[in-house]
Amino acid sequence: MNKVEKMRRALMRSNTRLLLSGVLIFQALAMALLAFKDGAVSVQALVLAAALPLVTLLAVNGMGRLWPVDRAVLILVMLLVSIGVITLSAIARSESTPRTQAVYAGIGLAAMFIGAAFVRAWKHWKKFAAPLAALCLLALASPWVLGQWHQGARNWITIVPDRLTLQPSEFMKPVLVVVLAAGFANRPRFVKCLPAIGFAAACCAVLLSERDLGAVLLYFLTTVLMYYAATSNALLTLAGLGMGCAAAVIAYHAFPYVQDRIAIWINPWSDPQGTGYHHAQAPIALGSGGLFGMGLGLGSPRNIPLYHSDFIFASMAEEFGLVFAVCVLAVYVVIILRGLIVAMNARTSFHSLTAFGLVVLLGLQTMLIVGGNTKLLPLSGVTLPLVSSGGSSLVSTMFSMGLLLGISSMNAEDEARDIEQLALREEVSP
Repeated sequence: MNKVEKMRRALMRSNTRLLLSGVLIFQALAMALLAFKDGAVSVQALVLAAALPLVTLLAVNGMGRLWPVDRAVLILVMLLVSIGVITLSAIARSESTPRTQAVYAGIGLAAMFIGAAFVRAWKHWKKFAAPLAALCLLALASPWVLGQWHQGARNWITIVPDRLTLQPSEFMKPVLVVVLAAGFANRPRFVKCLPAIGFAAACCAVLLSERDLGAVLLYFLTTVLMYYAATSNALLTLAGLGMGCAAAVIAYHAFPYVQDRIAIWINPWSDPQGTGYHHAQAPIALGSGGLFGMGLGLGSPRNIPLYHSDFIFASMAEEFGLVFAVCVLAVYVVIILRGLIVAMNARTSFHSLTAFGLVVLLGLQTMLIVGGNTKLLPLSGVTLPLVSSGGSSLVSTMFSMGLLLGISSMNAEDEARDIEQLALREEVSP
């Protein structure tokens, strides 16, 4: 490593040191406050008050020593994960929910390291695109064999009855992005993109048969946006969006389940004690928190039945306030913007499209769940990435962030080589 690269990496570390310090202080103080909130000391909260900063510090320094990753993205990802654990510790009815979320976060951290190592080591990605596509379709169809209908959908599989369930559509999101990136890379013509488009259409068809409409929307929009990024073909992209709108209209008339969701979205007060209860309580929670919140562990976020998953943004806003909620959204925006920079700096079309697809998926999912909480969009059933309760979503998203960090490290190494070669040329030239 030459002097120029050493100086650049030292500058990057200094720029993120203040951010890391702020995140560590927030984690420790928030959990310490919850530990002494009710007079009786919560041992679990005290353990988490020490564990969250320690794990974050080890993760940032450990991955930073292994590879020159984007430290800001890594720190912000750990911040969002800790916000999820802290919020669940404040609003959950039992200590098992935040404890389980912390365990999933640990598994997700390992998945993030694996994702970064995987994308760095995976050189011959074209050979694995077809097997990954087959694996994705089989996994998405597995709930028809291993799952049961639940709340109008069949999108979960049971591993251990009453203890461990998995949602294949969550784990297959990064696989979808990788397969589409392999299919669209260096292939600007529509005909050559047809196999990848057909794969995405098959995924959407399987998910639609299981009535996992939120996943269908995410898969479809991600495919359309990745296709446009790969080809810049606005006409076919608009045609694809038009076909999606037509399919949405057909689904509305074909599925009473969809009609009920739209009707409740338009007027939740038509059945405020029944199907509209969630939508009626979410705006109340958002408004009752005010600008600075009711305080950790205060308020009544548990009035919303799905306060820990689908409506955790509203619960978080009641606890921390609208200012904090807007700052959380800003964190997502920063991750997305830095992810787009990673995509633009990638040296291969495959890595560029993979990074783009990952941040698009993150942005779309965040938009859908926040829109559903604020009544700007119908509730789609997706989770707030890295924050909502649930192991499938958390582990899958952290693996996706690992892929993004791995690509950012490859970009940094390529840039370092360019600087080194430029320095050698300047030394050789008279």
